[in-house]
Amino acid sequence: MESTHVHPDDPQALSTLPHISPNYRTEAIRHPEIRIEKWGDWEIEYEFTPAAGDHGNLLVVFSSVGSTYGFGKALSGVQCNVLRIRDRFAGGTSYYVCRDMDFSVSDAVEEMITSYSERLGLSRDAVVLAGSSKGGSAALIYALKYGYRNIVASTPQYFIGSYSQGHGNLGASVLGKGEPQENVDTLDAVLPTLLAEDEDRDRNIYLVSSTRDYQYEEEVVHFLPALRKYSNFNLVMVESPALIKHAEVTRQGLSAILSIIYALTEGAAPRWGEVQIGSNDVDEPAAAAHLANLRARDTALAVLTGASLTHQQARLTGHAFIPGAAAETEDSGNAESRETKQLVLERDGKAWVADADTVAVDQLYLKYFDTYFTPYKDGGFACDARDLFESLPPGTYDVSARVASESEAIDRRVPLVAYNPIDRRSASHGFEVVLKGDRNGVRLIKRSLANGVPGGTVFSLERFLMDGQKLRVYGVFYLPGRNAEHKSHAAYYLTLQGPDTAHTFDLKPLQMTEKVRPHVRPGDFGSYGYGFFTSPDGKGVDLSALPAGTYTAQVTMSAGGSLFTHEAGRVELRQDGDPSSAWANGTQEEVKTSERKTLRARLWRP
Repeated sequence: MESTHVHPDDPQALSTLPHISPNYRTEAIRHPEIRIEKWGDWEIEYEFTPAAGDHGNLLVVFSSVGSTYGFGKALSGVQCNVLRIRDRFAGGTSYYVCRDMDFSVSDAVEEMITSYSERLGLSRDAVVLAGSSKGGSAALIYALKYGYRNIVASTPQYFIGSYSQGHGNLGASVLGKGEPQENVDTLDAVLPTLLAEDEDRDRNIYLVSSTRDYQYEEEVVHFLPALRKYSNFNLVMVESPALIKHAEVTRQGLSAILSIIYALTEGAAPRWGEVQIGSNDVDEPAAAAHLANLRARDTALAVLTGASLTHQQARLTGHAFIPGAAAETEDSGNAESRETKQLVLERDGKAWVADADTVAVDQLYLKYFDTYFTPYKDGGFACDARDLFESLPPGTYDVSARVASESEAIDRRVPLVAYNPIDRRSASHGFEVVLKGDRNGVRLIKRSLANGVPGGTVFSLERFLMDGQKLRVYGVFYLPGRNAEHKSHAAYYLTLQGPDTAHTFDLKPLQMTEKVRPHVRPGDFGSYGYGFFTSPDGKGVDLSALPAGTYTAQVTMSAGGSLFTHEAGRVELRQDGDPSSAWANGTQEEVKTSERKTLRARLWRP
């Protein structure tokens, strides 16, 4: 390569340089890729993640009922090649065995696994099959049927026909129309037959289960006589008083499962034998004392997990309860006590209160386990606060939760927090309500849209006219220096101010880079593709419910902590079927209605 120094005023011709090649870093970066490919007679959907560095083995994962890809995000630390196969064939599930009793599904899946193994230069001994529940059964079936040595099966089913029968879409998809008993019997024989006929005892099998799982007696115990004949059979029993449901066994035993997968995918086969993780033994007096002390502490739990905030509703949901459990006495009977809950908005020494419903939330006993098990089965709340938000005076409010147990004479209030950040915005009647929450707390801000100022924003009203009962309004609106590269960068509103009241409607950001680009000032390299607003359906804002009269229109952008408002024009709504009219700011004449759209009307702009 010749060294060439070019004068700034005399640049070198681009054609004299090599063409642009792909950057190896962007090509080689490790990321999951979802693909759909035809194998045999079936389209197979799967996710493949290439190995990181020198970790060349292959992990094949089969999914459980209700999951898209097995083990969710838990496998993100696995360094080898990972092939996760979705159980969806012709729109239904198959147990990875058959679809409508067509057993060619398994041959198609095996053909794909073999293709990946060969492409990676791997023998079957370098492949690990893993899955939970339905996926665990599939891992065992493929190992026995197609000759793989390394299997991790958590809570698998033995009688896959009986388990499928009546199990919603699973039974209908696998067993065929009517789910006939003869098909159930055929599938029930799949695993017993494979185990009975298998003569290769040199396998590394890891079976995970729990005596607290009802499927242990119904399914898992039937595996044990045959599996104990293998040279490296390992039974991992996961025990805990907190195990209530079948799926929780895999979650509770996940650390052990991952440690096995990590070792197997690196070519090492642990020999654990038959071991127990955790224990069902509980020191009842110690547990009662601990939970009673926890109950007596001056604290409560309040976490906002969801907020639906629109001009029609304000529904807040989450977890709120008094931790611990009441100590049983001769007079108390059942130690559990129904708790009442409220949300409190406070400002300047005053409080606005909204009652919240107590609701059941699944598996709070796992999320908030503290030394000893307690169910917290009614630990959720749901609050419809729209009327409260509508009546609030403008201002900033701190949000807390009040939880009380009348039978225990407990009444506590704690700050509401949100462990997943929440930013919800909505507007009505000329006011915006903003709900913001994080681990430090939750705040509600109510502010007048009329207080917004242009504030250096770029605003261009591209269309402002009546189309029947709808006002068609759209244009460019962004703040230079604040990127508008995704639809959540800001909220947009249209407010029509009448003589007595204001009516506010949601607008939506739309990616219209070509429309925005002409408005970007030279030298500004920000990204403003979503700096374009329009009506939610793109067809206009429906004004049919508004009374007749003349209104002043404003468009507001809510971004970050600020409001930016521009005057848009005037709207006159008429009665008795007369066409309504709209004037954009800067025009001297009426912008024509849809019945009289002329070229001149289309060219009128503010």
